[in-house]
Amino acid sequence: MPEPLSDRNRRRHERLKVEFTLNYRVDTPLEVRMSIGWDSEVDAVMVDLSEGGMAILTNCDIPVGSVLSINFTLINLTATEDEERIKTLAITGEVRSNFMVDKTERRLGIKFVQINQKEKEAIADFVMMTLRRSEPPPPSEPPPEPPPEQAGSGLDDPINF
Repeated sequence: MPEPLSDRNRRRHERLKVEFTLNYRVDTPLEVRMSIGWDSEVDAVMVDLSEGGMAILTNCDIPVGSVLSINFTLINLTATEDEERIKTLAITGEVRSNFMVDKTERRLGIKFVQINQKEKEAIADFVMMTLRRSEPPPPSEPPPEPPPEQAGSGLDDPINF
């Protein structure tokens, strides 16, 4: 049996701080979907991303337990093939937390509940690639010290008057 995750780190997947737009539609509950607009897609800002879920900032008060259809695009700048460079994802997620950030904005924690393997791999690759790019480079070796100068070469000797 796997060890329980500590209170300090209950995440199963590496999380990446991001800031890009997405849109979502409320699938259930129907009351929330109708209050926002039956087929309305809502724009939001994703603030973190992992293989297992994301956090978004939105102006809508979406209750915990609501199911969302989420659409967003990942861009992999290191990919060599066009179809690998831009990935548009359509994922179903469940709202697991809802916190007020300010008077009009809420932060929703969303767990992915319907995601295919290619989408999961695209997210994992994006997170790992971005984390790798943001790591500081390994320390380089200091340059070799110059050989000690020979005394009395005359060029660097102080001039006494």
